[in-house]
Amino acid sequence: MSWTGTALPILTAALILLLLAAVHLYLYRRAVEDVSHAGSPWRRVGAVLVGLSAAATVSLLLAGPAEPPFEVTRLLTVTSDIWLPLLAYLTGALLLGELLRPLLLRLLARRTAAPSPLPAGAEGLPAGGGAGSTRRIFVARGVAIGAAAFAAAGTAAGASGEPSGQRPGARAVELALPFTGLWRVRNSPARRIPSHGTDLYGSSHAVDFIGVDERHRTAGSRSWRTFFATEPPELFVSFGRPVLAPGDGVVVAAHDGEPDHEARRSQAALVPYMLGQAARVRRGVNAIAGNHVVIALSGEGGKGAYVALVHLRSGSVRVSEGQRVVTGQQLADCGNSGNSTQPHVHMQVMDSSDLSVARGLPMLFRRFREWPSGPKDSRTRDLAVPGEEAVIESFTAPRAG
Repeated sequence: MSWTGTALPILTAALILLLLAAVHLYLYRRAVEDVSHAGSPWRRVGAVLVGLSAAATVSLLLAGPAEPPFEVTRLLTVTSDIWLPLLAYLTGALLLGELLRPLLLRLLARRTAAPSPLPAGAEGLPAGGGAGSTRRIFVARGVAIGAAAFAAAGTAAGASGEPSGQRPGARAVELALPFTGLWRVRNSPARRIPSHGTDLYGSSHAVDFIGVDERHRTAGSRSWRTFFATEPPELFVSFGRPVLAPGDGVVVAAHDGEPDHEARRSQAALVPYMLGQAARVRRGVNAIAGNHVVIALSGEGGKGAYVALVHLRSGSVRVSEGQRVVTGQQLADCGNSGNSTQPHVHMQVMDSSDLSVARGLPMLFRRFREWPSGPKDSRTRDLAVPGEEAVIESFTAPRAG
């Protein structure tokens, strides 16, 4: 294993923990210590809340790779969608408040010296050092309240938008699922649109499928590398599974030769990978999609639409441009090429075969079994979009090419 795959993620994990410690120490200073007197109830309660925040943040970062039971995963997903942005907004707002703090203190000092009435809440400021101390607490409270309001508004705005389903008026393309076996759904348009947080590369309605075993685990084992470093892609259930054509049509693009990356379940290992995102974008579509196949769909339901299956295994693409394929025919194997952090199948429908200019189109999947809340209870669905974090199994049988 290279230095980049081992030492760098460990160093990154240490830096992340140090950053989290610094952030929470700063929150304690500005939102607890500066706004209260020593020994006051808020000083004690605030210290406990900041400590719980630190523990919760670390738990959210580590819980994903641990693959807890479905109910816990769903709770953690909802919590992280709210808490992590709230923490970021609050910290950012308090940092911006550092610019306002000295200005407000000078303004209060001038108004205290003048005979005019004081701002509400600042009456009765004593002379001398006591006045300065009271002014600092008054200003600190104002900045903290403003920062909290800004954080709440920013988090609420980020959670709003088109929540799920398909965009009004969009024509949904009906397709089969591109695999057999059990797969977990991530970044589903049933949860939000754009499903991947962007409309670029025709991905507004894209969906990711991650292979799982009978216990709905993405990999059969975990180690210290799961939480702090990279892992070989061969460790994952998805890697090497057949990827099938989801509809009849003609192959208009088939790219192979991009390497399969080390996989990353750890937030620590994701940081250096994310820093390389700009370089991948500059390299173009192949660096983002990796090995991929694009099919011009035929038939009335798919005419004029193109389906792309990306992040395929290096050396596994079995089809070529101009080749006609049928539903269920194997195209390639699941891999971890391109802009991928874990072996999975990324599937999207577009209005163009050129991913760099394509716009995403909605899709519906034909008959499949879905486990929406764990391995015990399942249901059969048809012409539907599977839910976020659900495990699904296709009823489509593979066909020889």
